Amino acid sequence: MHQYGTSEEFINQHGYDWPLEGKDNKYCASGSCEFFLSCWMSSGLIEGACGNGFLYACCHRNTAKASDHHEIPQPLNYGPVQNDPRCGVSVKNQGAQRRIVGGDEAGFGSFPWQAYIRIGSSRCGGSLVNRFHVVTAGHCVARASARQVQVTLGDYVINSAVEPLPAYTFGVRKINVHPYFKFTPQADRYDVAVLRLDRPVQYMPHIAPICLPEKGEDFLGQFGWAAGWGALQAGSRLRPKTLQAVDVPIIDNRQCERWHKSNGINVVIYDEMMCAGYRGGAKDSCQGDSGGPLMMERTGRWFLIGIVSAGYSCAQQGQPGIYHRVAYTVDWISYIMNTATN
Repeated sequence: MHQYGTSEEFINQHGYDWPLEGKDNKYCASGSCEFFLSCWMSSGLIEGACGNGFLYACCHRNTAKASDHHEIPQPLNYGPVQNDPRCGVSVKNQGAQRRIVGGDEAGFGSFPWQAYIRIGSSRCGGSLVNRFHVVTAGHCVARASARQVQVTLGDYVINSAVEPLPAYTFGVRKINVHPYFKFTPQADRYDVAVLRLDRPVQYMPHIAPICLPEKGEDFLGQFGWAAGWGALQAGSRLRPKTLQAVDVPIIDNRQCERWHKSNGINVVIYDEMMCAGYRGGAKDSCQGDSGGPLMMERTGRWFLIGIVSAGYSCAQQGQPGIYHRVAYTVDWISYIMNTATN
């Protein structure tokens, strides 16, 4: 299994030093300060750096008995979902060409919320949700400091000036990783983060926010679009310069587990995760797409329903992509992006 993005690459390139923004470097509000690998290997939740050494973290363990699919407690209620009034409208409004792996070039301006995120020498995708915030995968940025992250909006052909409108690059002021995020040997838990940009975004025809769904919405059986600049085939180091998009159906979590099991892969798809893809493979997200959107158009507006998270190879038969289910944590996302102090 690999993550579709940066965590493994980032560990190899940068070691284990991850000063988390806004966290206390000496004390833990809850849990104990211990060597972070001990916490991770014993199923603890890493909640931020602590102590004098950079390999130590605040470790919180849930001692309550829970079922296999609910071993992390239910998140708190963070209130109603508040979208940017201008969200979800693609000025081009033609969607992606129907035919990432198995996909096609998206078309300039089709997904004006698409972000290109650089974390040191690693890359991820993301989605603009209002003038100050971009949503991405937790594993992309959990071990990064804000100064290591750059976000580019309005790009289509990477490192090129062929587009009719320019791209803009932003720094990151703060990284907000979901409080239940956890690296695991399988797909990471609560794999979502919200980045606060260093200045407000000016909306343009090719730069606009995407809408968030309502809490608890279910998109089973419907089709979503995944987009990114990730690999076009599993294991390839080559990356396309032009934004790719692919259509994939949302499938039931238990069905996703059964498909993987038929290939000898035992994976638990938890409630905050979702799967999208075909039994026969052929179309999928891949390495480098992590953090990017899985989105759906309804009544003329686009909604962010998933975040590219993990997968076992790319576009293989019976191994659909694994995404973070945005509707499960959308109230937290909305709370972070609408809180003035962030």
